[in-house]
Amino acid sequence: MKIRMATVLDLSALYGMLHVMHKESEYTVSSINSEKGTAAISTALHRGAVLVAEVDGKIVGSIGGMETSDWWSSDIYLADLWFYVYKDWRNSTIAVKLIKKFMDIGKNANIKVKLGHIHGGDTDRKDNFYTRLGLVKTGSMYLET
Repeated sequence: MKIRMATVLDLSALYGMLHVMHKESEYTVSSINSEKGTAAISTALHRGAVLVAEVDGKIVGSIGGMETSDWWSSDIYLADLWFYVYKDWRNSTIAVKLIKKFMDIGKNANIKVKLGHIHGGDTDRKDNFYTRLGLVKTGSMYLET
């Protein structure tokens, strides 16, 4: 298993992976717009930070994000746009390694990292996962269904 920075050559695999992530949501989520989706991935590849976990040359997980700020502040932080590991690899150390490497990118840029989980369900397990990595829960999101 290897963690590496993604390249534009990974765009199709990332787009396909994010479709799988979308389908696994326990909640009804907005439909995917391929133009917006591929544009967002491309922007993250060119101007953000996108990591992939690879096993035998196949992407099995990824985290991608961008520098941004809250609407009320000019303080920059590194936020994730997506974080996903295929089901067959969730009992491995891939998720932890992706998050730690993403946090290292923020640390090396001297900015904080903000991560979230929005539509995937199983929120208690995910909250515990982020807490074990030294992050602090700062809010919640609520969805009208």
